[in-house]
Parts: sequence; C-alpha cells; structure tokens
Amino acid sequence: MEKEKMLFSIGDFADIHKINKRTLQYYDKINLFSPLYVDKNNYRFYSYMQSATLEMILAMRELDMSIDEIKEYTKSPSKDAFSKIIDDKITEIDGKISELKEIRSLFCKKKQQLSISETTDLDAIDFIDCKKEYLLLSKPISGLYDEVDLEILLSHANEHKDHRLFNKSYGSMISFEKIKEHNFFNYDCFFTKISNAKNKKNYYEKPAGKYLRTFYKGNWDNLYTAYIRILEFAEKNDIPLYGFAFEEGINEMTIQNMNDYITQITILTEKSTL
Repeated sequence: MEKEKMLFSIGDFADIHKINKRTLQYYDKINLFSPLYVDKNNYRFYSYMQSATLEMILAMRELDMSIDEIKEYTKSPSKDAFSKIIDDKITEIDGKISELKEIRSLFCKKKQQLSISETTDLDAIDFIDCKKEYLLLSKPISGLYDEVDLEILLSHANEHKDHRLFNKSYGSMISFEKIKEHNFFNYDCFFTKISNAKNKKNYYEKPAGKYLRTFYKGNWDNLYTAYIRILEFAEKNDIPLYGFAFEEGINEMTIQNMNDYITQITILTEKSTL
C-alpha cells in the first residue's frame, strides 16, 4: 500500500527516536500519543509528521512533567501555555541548582573535616580564622542528651532540613560563662548552619574572627576534659574567650562506634574588624 510506505512501524518509529517500543505502546494505551494509522490487521503505523509531537512529549517527561500535565497541554498547546511551562521549569531548575550547590559545599566541608581528623593532632589547641555564619537555634536543651534532648534535635532537624541530617551542618552550643564555672553539661541549644537569616526568627549570628580550636575523640561522657584543657591554655597564655563554644562532629559518617567520634570545639577569642 502506497500509504504504508509513508509510515513507520512501532519498532522502527521507536528506533528512530531512541526509545523502547513499550513506551509507544504505553502512550497509546493511555491516549497520550497514538499511531496515525491502524490497518485491517490491527498493525499500528506512525507518520514522520508525528515526530515533533513525540519529541515534545519526551522532552516534557525529561522535565519531570506528569502524564496529566502533558495531556492537558497537548489538548490545547499555545504560546502562553508553553511560556508558562518554561518559566515554571526555570524556577524549578534554579531551585535544584541552588540545592545542589549547597550539598556540594557541605560535601567539600565534610571532605575537609575528614582530612583534619586524619592529619591533625587532636590534643593540640590552635587558632583558626572563621567567617561570619548564621545559625538557626533549637529550643533550649538540658545537655543530658536524653530522650527529651533527642526529640528536640530531631524536631529541629525536621523543621529545617532539605533532606537528611548529614545534608546540613549541625552542632551544639554552650556559653563560655558556663564553661568558666565548670558547668560543662548545661548546654544551651542545638544549631543548624544556614546561608542567611532572611525571614528567620530564632537565629544567632556567629561573628567573624579568630577562634580557638581543639578536638575531642570519644563519646561525650568525658568531653568536658577538652574544656578543662581550653581553660588551662587560655589562662596560661592570657587569652580572652567570648560568647559560646560551638561543637560539631566531623567524622560521624565514617565511624562504627562512638569511641571514634571526633568533636571539633571552637570559641571566639578575637572579633574581626572587617
């Protein structure tokens, strides 16, 4: 038949568009995209003129548009409707790019922290320059890390997470006034690092400046010994300390038990004038 010479079988049409023929069968079944011609033996044939429509559908699927969304558009395609799709997808892609940049930044920091855990004398006390950071704060905690504190941590994490816990930088804070009084277990709160404080209420602006830093390896029962070392070091060297001590785990994704857990502790000693 002359007409059939201008048409493609389902297999040939699928090969041309580099898809599985089951995809065409499925689209036909749900009335999204059907063959142009069905012969008396129920063989289905597609026209090359349908290629543009199929490619549009495939492109929309790559953009994660649902079948229902595509059906709605193909019923009455228009410049305005397509322009709205483009605008929506640009916004969605920008959001994903921002999210991926944040995750990449966190992974880079995790890699840096792992390097620190492998190469640094964990008993040493040194100084590091830190940029200003914004911290979202949890409800007050007891510092016992009991059921109540765990519930506060998970509630705080769930409220501010994008994915799972390791996709954000979390930690805990204790005021240096408590540390001076040897009140080592009365923590203030948990924190989550955020890129900015816009539209946020309960946040703390961690100042830029020079921070005293040390580490503690092991479970938290004896973490207070690191603060005793800090106090002795600061007194011996006449070093002023301000504000809060910030604790962050730096190898939590790589250990099998808490005896290998490394906590980084930083305390402000000199604010930046910049």
